[in-house]
Amino acid sequence: MHHLHGFSVILGLNAKPMKQLFALILLSAFVFACSSDAEDAEFTGNEVEMEMIPGAVNGNQTNGTLLIKERKGGAAQVEITLNGVINNANHPVHLHFGSLADDGNIATLLNPIEERDGVGKSSTILNELENGSTISYSDLLTFDGSIKIHFEASGPMKDEILGSTNIGLNADQNSAYLSGEKSITICNSDY
Repeated sequence: MHHLHGFSVILGLNAKPMKQLFALILLSAFVFACSSDAEDAEFTGNEVEMEMIPGAVNGNQTNGTLLIKERKGGAAQVEITLNGVINNANHPVHLHFGSLADDGNIATLLNPIEERDGVGKSSTILNELENGSTISYSDLLTFDGSIKIHFEASGPMKDEILGSTNIGLNADQNSAYLSGEKSITICNSDY
């Protein structure tokens, strides 16, 4: 310590603030490393990403991605990123039974898309449907379903779709929607 103190004196610094600065740097590095490890520890590394089928409401064009990640314990975390949303947007997101063509009932509500820094984001840990049945990451990969982002929760534009995608058993149908061969014209807001 005397050596460090002598070095500090040569530089015209007090050893105590140097020790505090060093401790702060070490603590910051530890916290950063732990937060990265903590996030990694929550997930298994299994994930599926797909392109959202773009939507348009009143000239508002959107596009984005859906990411389904497996959490430790088997639950699915559903993350949606939607570009082209309006400022302060808050759009409901539904997981529906059936494909986009089926227009099935709502299986469960996901957390709404909320605009942050010009991008709409939603993240939901999903382990149960509205009917009480459980659903895991593995179940979601084989689920007969689709996800739709509605313009509003109620009102005249509640069935207008800002973005959507088929998931699970229906994911292979997305190419027809992405190429423009098919389009989504209606949405069912019933449970």
